[in-house]
Amino acid sequence: MREFTLIHGCMFAGKTTQLIGLYNESMCSAEEKLAVKPLLDKRYNATTINTHSGIQMLAHRISKAEEIYPLINEMTKEVYIDEVQFFGPFIVEVIGELMMNQIKVVAAGLDKDYMARDFGPMAALKKLATQKIEVKAKCHVCNGNATFTYRKPGNDDLLLVGHTDVYEARCEAHWIEGMKDRIESISQ
Repeated sequence: MREFTLIHGCMFAGKTTQLIGLYNESMCSAEEKLAVKPLLDKRYNATTINTHSGIQMLAHRISKAEEIYPLINEMTKEVYIDEVQFFGPFIVEVIGELMMNQIKVVAAGLDKDYMARDFGPMAALKKLATQKIEVKAKCHVCNGNATFTYRKPGNDDLLLVGHTDVYEARCEAHWIEGMKDRIESISQ
């Protein structure tokens, strides 16, 4: 069985930067690597995986995890997946199958949603991963270590792709402070 590296953390922690770094450090040729991102992520450029700081690499956009299969060929040795949390529970099976077929997988995703709940398949992916890389951001309020994604008030949809216009990285204390009224209204 091959290895599966999962890069996880809150928004603005550098998950995609790590993913692109591992892609670029790989000894495999471009023909032996496949990079994918969710169709849902329309930020920046449709044909590239992009960091918030402008680093990018070419990628296929797919809407479902099983759309990875037709992109694999006999040369594929590594698969890189950005925003893995958006692919739903079937991504766990797809990654497991890739590993069984001796294909190395590197994926990056948000481990928690803005309500601090496990985001989609992330808990299962953490169990499957042979290597986990947790990255942290700087709290938007105090500049301390941030592990929470705070969504600014105005939209409570679970799936809302955005940038600093919608989200902030926050430490636990400042996340709780910002969410206090929303958590109380949900629990009533």
